[in-house]
Amino acid sequence: MTDQTNVHQLEIQQLREMIAHNSDWLWEVDTQGRYTFCSEHIRQLLGYTPEQVLGRTPFDLMPADEAVRLAETFAAIVAQQKPFSGLINRNVRADGTLVLLETSGVPVFENGVFKGYRGIDRDISPSIGPLSTRVVQLEALYAAAPIALGLIDRAGLFVNANHALAELLGVDANLLPGRNAQDFLPIATADIPQAFTQMELGRTVAQSYLERNDHSYLLTVKSVRDPNAHVIGMTIALTDVSEQQRMREALARSYEQLAAVNARLSELAENDYLTGLPNRRRFDEMLLTQIALATREQRPLSLLMLDVDQFKAYNDHYGHQAGDDCLRRLAQVFRASLMRPGDTVCRYGGEEFSVVLPNTSADAARHIAERLRHHVVEAGLVHARCETGHVTVSIGVATLDSFNPDVMVASPLIEAADRALYRAKQNGRNRVCPAITPSMP
Repeated sequence: MTDQTNVHQLEIQQLREMIAHNSDWLWEVDTQGRYTFCSEHIRQLLGYTPEQVLGRTPFDLMPADEAVRLAETFAAIVAQQKPFSGLINRNVRADGTLVLLETSGVPVFENGVFKGYRGIDRDISPSIGPLSTRVVQLEALYAAAPIALGLIDRAGLFVNANHALAELLGVDANLLPGRNAQDFLPIATADIPQAFTQMELGRTVAQSYLERNDHSYLLTVKSVRDPNAHVIGMTIALTDVSEQQRMREALARSYEQLAAVNARLSELAENDYLTGLPNRRRFDEMLLTQIALATREQRPLSLLMLDVDQFKAYNDHYGHQAGDDCLRRLAQVFRASLMRPGDTVCRYGGEEFSVVLPNTSADAARHIAERLRHHVVEAGLVHARCETGHVTVSIGVATLDSFNPDVMVASPLIEAADRALYRAKQNGRNRVCPAITPSMP
């Protein structure tokens, strides 16, 4: 056991020496991006001691604009909990100078629980020229990444692309470098110079969509800057959002179906199920609206109340099914008899109907009522229990032609029309009886 312990301690010591003398900076961060481990190489790389870095985040060591950009990028990586490589970023050394690092990392899990990332930073400043071949051939181009990634230079040409992007565009990855990106991608409506102008001004290039092989891809563009913060290229990322698009479309269809159902429910709530005419609820709303308009515009408003004569006897003789058919037929006659778009017939209840006549004087209302009554007689609906031998209606007419702007209620008009209807019934049915609505108090 002692020999095994000595061997284990020796291995740990050798591992520490390897980390300490490694030319790359080794580190670990937690889920919040805070350093929990930092190798000694940080001293040579950035001029800080490991103790000065522990507890801080990589973004604390970057210029402000770079920190914002990398924070967004790292947040997206953490959300996926996947390995990444070749993440190029600018850092500020303890002496204030800039250094360009290439960062790679892998997620760390403990008992299946995501704990953060472990990775390395490598100084690539000495070999960097403005978007040189060396830069674009770095592992930063994510050859094995499942997301389609690529790099484009200021001339709008592909410098490099990973396998996922080449496969998506249907081109061999080795043939993409040097090809014009505008031939493949809808970047800012294929205006790559404009996209670079936007990035130089610190603006975000609008995301766009690419449709390929029945899939929809979201295209995201980010700037690539040199150590002096000059824009030297752009990275592109194409993310498959087909499922999200399908879900949005399905949701839109659901909303359309729901709207149709709501419209149908609204129609059922306002229309009489038997005749299809506006029901009593809709009549009450309509009459209040028309009274308000008539009062404001100082125009007359008339109301007809119609009742089918001896309808109980009709039902008793022919049955309720035939009675329903009779009411439906009368509704058709009433609708066909009204000449103006604004005139509306409603089913008031039972065998009683109402007709709202905007901008209609008492004389005109009586004329319309006589036309309705006459058309019912012409319909010739047989009624064996009625002295005429056919279905008839009695009609009461009331007109609102004196106005008080402070009173806009329907009851006086309805009561007047009802009283006129009652007199028409008393005077022998199958007739029109007019009445003038008393002045509103």
